[in-house]
Amino acid sequence: MAPAPRRKRRPEPPAAPTVVSAGALCWRPREGAESVTHPADLEVLLVRSARWGDWSWPKGKIEPGETLPECAVREVTEETGVRPLLGRPLPSVGYVLPDGRDKTVAYWAATPFDAQASLTARTADAEEIADVAWLSVEEARRRLSRESDFLPLEALLKHAAAGELQTRALLVLRHAKARARANWPGGEADRPLTSVGRTQANALPGLLAVWSADHLLSSPWARCMLTLRPYLRQRNGPDDLYAGVEVMPLLSEQGLRNDPERVPELLRSLFQASGSWLICTHRPVLASVIETLAEACTPEALDLLPEANPWLGTGEVLVAHLTGPGQIVGVERFRTTP
Repeated sequence: MAPAPRRKRRPEPPAAPTVVSAGALCWRPREGAESVTHPADLEVLLVRSARWGDWSWPKGKIEPGETLPECAVREVTEETGVRPLLGRPLPSVGYVLPDGRDKTVAYWAATPFDAQASLTARTADAEEIADVAWLSVEEARRRLSRESDFLPLEALLKHAAAGELQTRALLVLRHAKARARANWPGGEADRPLTSVGRTQANALPGLLAVWSADHLLSSPWARCMLTLRPYLRQRNGPDDLYAGVEVMPLLSEQGLRNDPERVPELLRSLFQASGSWLICTHRPVLASVIETLAEACTPEALDLLPEANPWLGTGEVLVAHLTGPGQIVGVERFRTTP
């Protein structure tokens, strides 16, 4: 008797892609509060969905070519009218959508870039966002509809209680991809970007604008200045391109060779300085930069620092989140995908 024919197994349907989103927990001191270490000292910004009627943190789906921080800034601005200045990262949230897809949301603590920003300036469709409100923490807890939304809130309150909620950013940028030394007939200081490097540089303005650094420091060598140019064109306009950039020879490879101690001295001074900072430099200098950053890191932040050469990829940004005492409490790395 012939064996029965085997039934063909139906192929498993492909898994639905995870929905990747980003948002922020915008906070501000309650009027009259002398500190922000207690929940009663804070107000947080929530939105109410027009479709579902639930209250949650402002957030939205990432768009092609965006990094998660860019997505968070765009979505919060659209949904609330408040442009957020991102601070330290908070725990991400994951849940299942009604259609069965998984969704993950990356969150940051954030403060309003403009303290006078009006909630009526939001541009999100009224069919998407029905209401926006600054609420006390107590009221926010009552209104939040999804249990998972309490996770980033509790982290924010923990940082506040520790005096580590208000942070400032120190950005370290490795220049975009440059012509190889062997293929460049000119001097080392003049070596330009490749076409890939120019594409990387052109993709950086949106990412660097997330933190809007108060102070910009750069190696004078061409590949660093060319990496910053698209961002500076957006920031300053073409007529005053390099306004506000402090060109520092000590951040070049030759500067490191001339006096290896000057880069650590510079970094240590920035740990105590006010405002946010952006440094554009070279791979050989990064070893000294990372070693000095490690001196100021909490154990948790130290685990997030790059551990080996080349430290950062071309066009990659490291963001160190500093508290008032000059301690690094968070480290992130971002690279655009043009």
